[in-house]
Amino acid sequence: MKVLVVDDHSYNRELLGFILEDHQYPYAAAADGAEAVEAVVNDPDINVVLMDVNMPVMDGYEATRLIKEKCADRFIPIIFVTALDDDETLAKCLSVGGNDFVPKPINESVLIAKLSAHGRTIEYHRQLQETNEQLSYHQRLMDREHSIVEHVFQNGMKRVDNSCDNVNYHISPMSMFNGDLLLVAPGGKGGVYIMLGDFTGHGLSAAIGCLPVSDIFYAMTAKQAGVGEIAREMNLRLQDLLPSNMFCCAALIEMNAKGDRLTLWVGGMNDLLLVKPEGGILESIPSQHMPLGILATEEFEADVDIISPPENSILLAYTDGVVEAQKLDGELYGEERLQKLLQLPADSYTKRIAAEVLAFQEGEEQTDDISMVELVCAPVTHDGVVDAERFAVQSNDGQQALPFRFNWHLNGESLRRDDAVSQWVAILNANPYLRNHGDVLFTLLSEIYSNAVEHGLLKLNSDLKSSPEGFEEYYSLRKQALDALVEGSVDVVVEIKAEDTEHLWISITDTGEGFDYQDQRDDEEDEDEFSFGRGITLIRSLVETCEYSNGGRTLTLSYPL
Repeated sequence: MKVLVVDDHSYNRELLGFILEDHQYPYAAAADGAEAVEAVVNDPDINVVLMDVNMPVMDGYEATRLIKEKCADRFIPIIFVTALDDDETLAKCLSVGGNDFVPKPINESVLIAKLSAHGRTIEYHRQLQETNEQLSYHQRLMDREHSIVEHVFQNGMKRVDNSCDNVNYHISPMSMFNGDLLLVAPGGKGGVYIMLGDFTGHGLSAAIGCLPVSDIFYAMTAKQAGVGEIAREMNLRLQDLLPSNMFCCAALIEMNAKGDRLTLWVGGMNDLLLVKPEGGILESIPSQHMPLGILATEEFEADVDIISPPENSILLAYTDGVVEAQKLDGELYGEERLQKLLQLPADSYTKRIAAEVLAFQEGEEQTDDISMVELVCAPVTHDGVVDAERFAVQSNDGQQALPFRFNWHLNGESLRRDDAVSQWVAILNANPYLRNHGDVLFTLLSEIYSNAVEHGLLKLNSDLKSSPEGFEEYYSLRKQALDALVEGSVDVVVEIKAEDTEHLWISITDTGEGFDYQDQRDDEEDEDEFSFGRGITLIRSLVETCEYSNGGRTLTLSYPL
């Protein structure tokens, strides 16, 4: 630590010099304030100044003020060495930038103690300066990387590319980068796809998964893939990409061009709400799956729910940020307030909810990203135009589907396997003309195959499923019956006929006892045991014709393409 001694009397400079040398402090000397200013400015090694007050040319007050002004980027303690001890003088020394005092005559022990104390302060300042320089460097680096990431996100991902008039949405991110994701794309033959996702966490770390999910969504919707297939592909990518403590709650929705069929895959999301046209909740649709990115591929479930909503009803999906919006006292907005808002009709529920949540927060900062989307279940229009043929799916050579026929015969060990329907759908999905029908075909084939095996062959009673204990017993009996099955088979035929390429024909025949299908009632309350749960009502809502024959052992469906 180098010390500058400033005094107009040479004997004072020499005395201070002797003391400093005895304690191994290097020093320099100046005879007046002007020399002192020049010395400090030109010698960066000077760390402390011992400053006299009354000197010719330039006094200690002015010299101190100029040193502080010219060397503002350096920490240089200035200790006044003076015989003056009146309050006015001491106050003036401090006001011009002085840091301490040493009275004359000099007490060597006091001087050295003060120099040692200021030396520690200088070292602390040096360390702080180095830390600040490192922080400034990292801040510049982070700002640069932030700018690059922002550019990538803005140019590499279309969060909402919406031309569909049936879709209204509201997005209120907590920060520039957020973990909520809303994607919209045109569907097959004039329908529409929607994805609402909510990644764990906030900010950039939560937003990382949005890029691959967006890429998969737009690539697969362009191929008219089913929402179950899209969910499976997203789960696979996120399994590889994300750490184990990150996942994505998601609702994948596809609505057909007529607006009378919704295909849903919902994992870890809040209940989707189906609202009547005149207001009021018609149905809550709970999540049936784990969020994306949690389950391994072999555990993942891609099965979907298919519902037929009333015309002009509204499907509402929202992320946690809506119901978890808070007041200053920590009170949450909650589900009850949200559902109350849905009791009356609205031009846009998303706008109404957003305004109510904002008012509820009373100026309190957002604690989570807020995203909502509503889908009006009516014939789909894109940019105000109903044009289903604009999105018609054709095969790769531009021709309509070619006739084909697949036959599957299952008995014995084949009937005890669990992956038959998945294999059939995988084969059918290889045909580009059928790709956007994969979810519906999976549902149809699953339903009719389960009914043929469980009721046609095994004659199980669906009444057992009316309680949780009975449900478990039902599937225990099913396994026992299949394990004991010696005779009996199921035949499945799927074809597009040469004379009718506008329909997919599905026929399933079991070798069971059959039933009196003439007495089969269409109304859901009186369905017989052949069609438990969604059963025949669901099947008939998805197909054009549904006919029994062969003593009730054969069911034939025609599904319009």
